[in-house]
Amino acid sequence: MIVAAFLVVLTILAYFQGSFIRKHNVKIYIGAIVISILAYIMKDKSIAVPFIKGFLGLSFFYIVMITGALPKKNKLRLKFVGVRREYSILGFIFISPHALLRIVQWLDGLRFLDWYGLIVFVLMIPLFVTSFVIVRRKMTQKAWKTLQSIAYIIYILLFIHLILNYTLMINLVLYLVLFIGYFVLKAHYEVKKFLIKKNTSK
Repeated sequence: MIVAAFLVVLTILAYFQGSFIRKHNVKIYIGAIVISILAYIMKDKSIAVPFIKGFLGLSFFYIVMITGALPKKNKLRLKFVGVRREYSILGFIFISPHALLRIVQWLDGLRFLDWYGLIVFVLMIPLFVTSFVIVRRKMTQKAWKTLQSIAYIIYILLFIHLILNYTLMINLVLYLVLFIGYFVLKAHYEVKKFLIKKNTSK
């Protein structure tokens, strides 16, 4: 349930501190990197659990994900859009200790390789890199949109990864609620978008 708590906190921050996050994003990124490195070093300590288990990174990514499923004029969506780039970058930074530990454990023969998780992490890399304005400016709009479509593959594989690797039943229930909720909202959003486009083209 720690993911639910993180989602509440991150939502509040996006709603009330969006301008602060955008203004100080570089400092926040550096702080996140330092925290992630320390979490990896202290991976056996209970304080590192939210990072090593990927809970915080997942929470950032879920807000990035759900933003695209909310109605365009929804006030919460507008607040999320304001920090979507920052949250995407932070999500990758905070998910990295979890991913890297699993890879190292696999290389050491301590666990089986989770292909779903590995593919998700690898696909996140180009999205992470192109989230930075300096990189995005060098891309065409078409290339940008094509690359962003990878996100939908990530969402599906991430859902499978979570369902196959949950440790507590309450976490399984939470993942089902969050992701099924997203898929329903996104489907509704896309259908409504299609109908509006169809009616305006007549």
